[in-house]
Amino acid sequence: MIYGDQRWIDIRDVDKENTIVVCPLASLEQHGHHLPLLTDTYLVTGIADRVHEKLGDKIALTPTLWLGASDHHLNFPGTITVQNTLYTEMIKSVLRCFVRAGFRRIFFLNGHGGNLTPGSNAITDMVNSCPDCDEALITIGSYWNIAKPVMSAEMHGMESKQLSHAGEYETSMMLHFQKDLVHMKQAKGHHPVIDTPFFSTENLGRVGLGGRFYRQSATGALGKPEKSTAKKGKSLVNAIVNEVCAFIEDFATWNFLPILKKD
Repeated sequence: MIYGDQRWIDIRDVDKENTIVVCPLASLEQHGHHLPLLTDTYLVTGIADRVHEKLGDKIALTPTLWLGASDHHLNFPGTITVQNTLYTEMIKSVLRCFVRAGFRRIFFLNGHGGNLTPGSNAITDMVNSCPDCDEALITIGSYWNIAKPVMSAEMHGMESKQLSHAGEYETSMMLHFQKDLVHMKQAKGHHPVIDTPFFSTENLGRVGLGGRFYRQSATGALGKPEKSTAKKGKSLVNAIVNEVCAFIEDFATWNFLPILKKD
């Protein structure tokens, strides 16, 4: 079910305990010399659309929220962002509408890493302050984390260890979804500025590090985008879509959390 194509009376009559709202989250930010500003939006929207093709009326798919928390990319022209605290309030407002409409299973499908912390904060704040949210099942997850078991480099012929900003994975998926917007002759990443067993500016690690993106890459891209192909992208997208569908079907079986009797 496409959420925005419904009338209000259709939403009123939906089985809200079993229909899962899927709300994709994205960004409009720099993606190197070779990818468009809307890369994250194109990717998560493409994944969400294919999920909808497979699951149909089991989900209510909203339009992608393209405005994200991307302050760390502002040193590159073109990025449009809201501060993390405002992004948290945005997600809280959207979530409040879903819950007020009566939905009880809500999934924010994230497609931009910068959204995850403020988005998680929004869910936490709402569950702690809103009784209706406390009674619902509300989740947030990035597609690359949900699909991590099926995204290893060897499964898709990748030369890069994992997905990185505007790198081989994202560029390959863009070649699959929107090849006319990809400038492969200008695809150039950047070697990790920090690369230790605990943290890498390309592959992250066991700790987090604050910092603006222009200190991690001169081009705005990481990894080896020049190694990207549409074939790799298609393989990756198919695996991600299948795993996101598997999560949603699993989510549909979760019991609503009871109030447990205190010992």
